[in-house]
Amino acid sequence: MSSNTPRRKTRVIKLAEHQNILYIKHLGQEPYNEVKFDCGKKLIVSYSLSYWQSVFQDFQRINKGVLINPQKVISQQGVQEVELADNSKFTYSRRKHKTAFS
Repeated sequence: MSSNTPRRKTRVIKLAEHQNILYIKHLGQEPYNEVKFDCGKKLIVSYSLSYWQSVFQDFQRINKGVLINPQKVISQQGVQEVELADNSKFTYSRRKHKTAFS
C-alpha cells in the first residue's frame, strides 16, 4: 500500500493533530470522510462533516462535501476556487462563496 492510498481504518482524530489537517472530504458513503494531512497521509474517519465542523470550529465548509483548514489556504483561484498547501483545489458552492466574501 503506497503512502498516498487512504487507509481503510476508522479512527478518531486527536485534537492535537488538527493543525496538520489540510481538509476533510466526504466520500459519498455515509458516514465516511477522507482526512488529508500536510505530510501527505490520508485517513478514513467516521461521523458526518457537520460533526467534524463542530469539533474543528475554525474549519470552513466551502461546499456540501468539503471542510478546509483556513490556515492551509495558499491562494484564492479565480472567483470560486481555493488552493491548499498541497496544491489541492476545491470549488466553493455558490452560496458559501457569497457568505465567505460578503
